[in-house]
Amino acid sequence: MEKKDRLVLKTIGVWFVLLLFMFVQGAIVVIGQIDGVPSALIRGAVIWASAIVAILVYYINHRELRSLGFTKAEKGAAGKMLYFVPLLIICFSHFVAGIELGEGLSLVLAYLFFTLAIGVAEETYFRGLICNMWLKKGINRAVMVSAILFGVSHMMNVAGGAGLFETMLQICFAFFYGTVIAYVFVIGKSLIPCILLHSLHDFCSFMSGELSQTANTFLGAVQVVILIAYGIYLYKTQIAGTVKT
Repeated sequence: MEKKDRLVLKTIGVWFVLLLFMFVQGAIVVIGQIDGVPSALIRGAVIWASAIVAILVYYINHRELRSLGFTKAEKGAAGKMLYFVPLLIICFSHFVAGIELGEGLSLVLAYLFFTLAIGVAEETYFRGLICNMWLKKGINRAVMVSAILFGVSHMMNVAGGAGLFETMLQICFAFFYGTVIAYVFVIGKSLIPCILLHSLHDFCSFMSGELSQTANTFLGAVQVVILIAYGIYLYKTQIAGTVKT
């Protein structure tokens, strides 16, 4: 078997493991008709398990986690990326609809547990494993493979009860977000900023109020425009001129 074929199969295997956990967490709350704090805790626990499995397997095989991305970002990396201001704007733009506290502090803590799990798991799989594996084929290919799989993976939101239209919007957004966050990973050589930004984005999304479908679509379009502009900036200033792609 050629090296490229092994790389493709390995990528599919890693992706399948994460999808399996994502399907399970969604199916549990849908079948059990669980919502609110119990839903966030159960889903978070399953997703944390997926992250722990990936990290343990990697550590057993490599005896270290630095090459997976669990290390400090390179000095000055944040400045090169405008201190992530565009991504922070996107995070907090969710609050244009207000903040929904629902069950109070218990819900806030449950969503923190849940969204941190998502950040750790998805960044470990998509950037730490998949993007890293494809970097030997070039940065452009590594970024695109990880971003496409990251986007398509959001089809699993249907298992968590999301509507089809909403899910398609999430897939589109996730592709562009995945592209940008992969650049953040490549430039900083660390998963830590990726995990924190990803977790913060999801936390703000879960804690925000509800918008109409029209307003939500408009907000999503604005966020995508910001992502595209930021992605172009990162590529032109930090990737194209300094790294062989």
